[in-house]
Amino acid sequence: MAEDNPRKSTEDVFIPKELLTTAKFNSPWELARWEESLPDNNRISLPEPRTSSNRPLSLSALRAVARPKSTIRARGRSDPPAVQGTFNYVAKPATFQPASPIPEKEPITPVQNAFLNPQPHSKASSYTISSEQSSLQEVYEKAKLRGIAIQRKYWVRLLFEYSIYAFLVLFVYFVLVGMPLWKGAVWWLYYVVRTKFVIQGGYAIIIGLAALYAFCPLMILFEKDPPTLDSESESPDLESNTSKVQSTALLIPCYKSATIIGATLEAALKVFPKENIFVIANGNSKTPLDNTEEVCKPYGINHLWVPIGSKIVAQFVGSHAARDFENALLIDDDCLLPPNFPIVSDRLKNTVKCLGYTIKSVGPNSSKGTFCQQAQDLEYKMSGIQRAFFGKFGSATFPHGAISLWNIEFLKQTFHEHPGFSVSEDWFFGDACRRLGGRITMCSQVFVETETPASVFYSGSGGSRGGFGEMTVLQQRFKRWNFFFVVGVYYDLKYILTSWKLGWWEFGAKLCVFQEVYETLIYLFAPFVLPISFIVRPSFCGMLLGVTIGMYILNVIIFNEVHLRLKKERIDWKVLLFYYTFYKIVLTFINVVSCYWSLYKYARYFAQRHPKVIEDRDAVEVLLSLEKDSNSSTTSVEDDIVPLDGVLGRGVGRKLTLTKVKAGKRGNGEKGGWI
Repeated sequence: MAEDNPRKSTEDVFIPKELLTTAKFNSPWELARWEESLPDNNRISLPEPRTSSNRPLSLSALRAVARPKSTIRARGRSDPPAVQGTFNYVAKPATFQPASPIPEKEPITPVQNAFLNPQPHSKASSYTISSEQSSLQEVYEKAKLRGIAIQRKYWVRLLFEYSIYAFLVLFVYFVLVGMPLWKGAVWWLYYVVRTKFVIQGGYAIIIGLAALYAFCPLMILFEKDPPTLDSESESPDLESNTSKVQSTALLIPCYKSATIIGATLEAALKVFPKENIFVIANGNSKTPLDNTEEVCKPYGINHLWVPIGSKIVAQFVGSHAARDFENALLIDDDCLLPPNFPIVSDRLKNTVKCLGYTIKSVGPNSSKGTFCQQAQDLEYKMSGIQRAFFGKFGSATFPHGAISLWNIEFLKQTFHEHPGFSVSEDWFFGDACRRLGGRITMCSQVFVETETPASVFYSGSGGSRGGFGEMTVLQQRFKRWNFFFVVGVYYDLKYILTSWKLGWWEFGAKLCVFQEVYETLIYLFAPFVLPISFIVRPSFCGMLLGVTIGMYILNVIIFNEVHLRLKKERIDWKVLLFYYTFYKIVLTFINVVSCYWSLYKYARYFAQRHPKVIEDRDAVEVLLSLEKDSNSSTTSVEDDIVPLDGVLGRGVGRKLTLTKVKAGKRGNGEKGGWI
């Protein structure tokens, strides 16, 4: 028999439990590979749930416990022995204790099924939560192994951090300064600029690229305004939008947003029914940090408390909480949707997988706000027309983090590519989308309001920004927006050189991505090239700098008087000519300094490894809690997830609080926004 079926002679051999439990491994990955290599042993029964002192026999043994006979026959094997059991190694001599076999018709629980029939996930496959919890449980088990593998000991993190500091100091001295060992890179740069480099030609290239990126987007216009609610002539469009709303969930991740979430919900309920709205509050606490849930209750919307302080984790959980919908609109907690907000989900087809919306800056209560807020308004709208331009001919780099529309299944796929950084998560969403073969386009029919910082350096008592909403532009740019400028060059170049999934659209997409690389390199080289150029040719460089500023002022005037006039969104001349110019000059210095500041901060940030969201044990654990109660119709659910190994994440149970509503019936003649 062994010659006819050589595998059977190994797979029917009983493996003693004491042998399995005494095996030693250098890493969790060795353990996983060893367990995968184990023979299928049909005489090993289901082990006890794993605890800190009791390791299960093996994953392969678990898979073999309840394998159907039909599967065994299909592989050419004989039926397994009728008696199953385990040996008792405590008593001597060893005695055999039969165990109750699992009946063939007995239903297998989802958790058992996760071990019996694991299904590997590929990056290209869609990560979905189906009626079976097996795939999610498997992801959780992998996340636990991954979490162990990427952990660095405290002394390793400390060594990594201070090694980076030492490297930066040595690089500044030995490479840039060099004296007295050699003349240094800065001196040689001065020598090249003075003797070899044609300053006029260099600046012609820089200004040429700047003009290309500044004026080409002005070749298109914003889209026409959508129909208003009282417009009878456009009623077919309104009916079409109503049907799109029904298949779209509104996800609002928030942090300490009790003071501002009410206005956001009031605006959203004019567009979406309450059962489509999900507020995902988050923070590093077992219990909510404020009374956001109490504020949400009168509106009857879905509310989730996620005990992990991360916007991307909140979006991850929210995308699965709204899995019954086809599309998902992600907005910030301070975004006010206009009553005639268009759901353009019909554009999510072919390679278009994500849609951004143009946004506008406002002050408290939708006012114009301070000069600083009006300058940001102009900045946001110019960014919107640039993204719309590149979206037409390729792909925008990423949608605005404040609002974006996704196909919900594709959004789940992006979590496999997203590195999981909690800073600049919207930028990495764009990078993941493009690398997966998805285009990012823009809808410029409306401007969605979002409140912005009231000043550049100092904030008074005004404003109502909550949670992570920084009160100054300096804090906003330094803390989040500019942090990955330098690291982003690596991701951008990697995309430009290796990704070709968009076909002909790649040329427009890569041209847009190269703009980021070009701007970051200017920020990095400006502290060296600009002073040296002024030393070598002061008059010419001064004149050229003035021409550059004048070019950008002309660009802004054309944009304001043509594009914004047509949308009735013009900026005041006082802001445009006097404040905005100095505002952009100050922002340039902030961007330059922030690039070098981030190089210093990378040492501590990357000393600790950051898992992807799907590899984060705590995030998947919260998702398990959500899946457990997904079929519940109650209005308030609170549960603790206890992992199979009995060890709780970070020392405490990850509790998810979920408030759900059922979809209500609507009459044909009901009104209420577009619902």
